[in-house]
Amino acid sequence: MGKSLAAWLDEEWLPQEIHVKMGISVKNTYVQCRTKGVDDVAEIMTQVTDDLFENWAEYNADAFVNAWDLGNYVADYLIAKSGSETCGCSTKIVD
Repeated sequence: MGKSLAAWLDEEWLPQEIHVKMGISVKNTYVQCRTKGVDDVAEIMTQVTDDLFENWAEYNADAFVNAWDLGNYVADYLIAKSGSETCGCSTKIVD
């Protein structure tokens, strides 16, 4: 998931190390959520967004997106990877 997020940001904008760092944060939050038994996509998305927002000073100078953009990508990623149908407005998942 973290690599997918970084690849998506690199495609959307331009390759940057900050995208890798954001991907690592997203991955870590996802692992923490799953370790605690959280499996609800909305709850994971919100926790990802909250964790990124809490540390946004690390990302803000080089980021072209915000924490909610990344949280939404995570939700789209999880829904797509579960095999569920996504809507036409969902972000294209980068593998």
